[in-house]
Amino acid sequence: MADARRSAEEVVPRVSSKVARGESPAHGAGAFAIEPIAKGELIAIFTGRITHASETDFDDYHLQVGEEHYLGPSGELDDLVNHSCEPNAGFSPQSANETPILIARRDIAAGEEITMDYNAIIDESGWEGFACGCGASTCTGMVRSFRDLSDMKKQALKPWLLPYLREKYFR
Repeated sequence: MADARRSAEEVVPRVSSKVARGESPAHGAGAFAIEPIAKGELIAIFTGRITHASETDFDDYHLQVGEEHYLGPSGELDDLVNHSCEPNAGFSPQSANETPILIARRDIAAGEEITMDYNAIIDESGWEGFACGCGASTCTGMVRSFRDLSDMKKQALKPWLLPYLREKYFR
């Protein structure tokens, strides 16, 4: 009898087969739904090399996963999830610090760009942020460090935060 156990990598794809690379009108390359994605459905498990801030290339894709630690580029579609002030994806509460899991915040239609709120993933002291050009009707005009957001905005982002931010601010 064959062993029925499988590794998590075999059972859950790192990036959903419902997602593909496309051209984002606001950001250049992006990740897009090629089939409908249901609310709560897995979109991607972020992977990459974890580095200390002192060895992180901030000119390349990176995702902050700890106070001074970053997940570098994987070379896959998870590197192409862009920012929106009205995102359709966020991080699952079941994510671990080293393996952030992106899920659909709402139903996502085929053809729609997969986006997350970068305010929910950055928490750097003294970071000036950057101008936002997402085009959302509720665009705030600026992406900031989580620590610099209003208490109301922090509460709104709480369900979709990276694990280290949830732990740091909402234990």
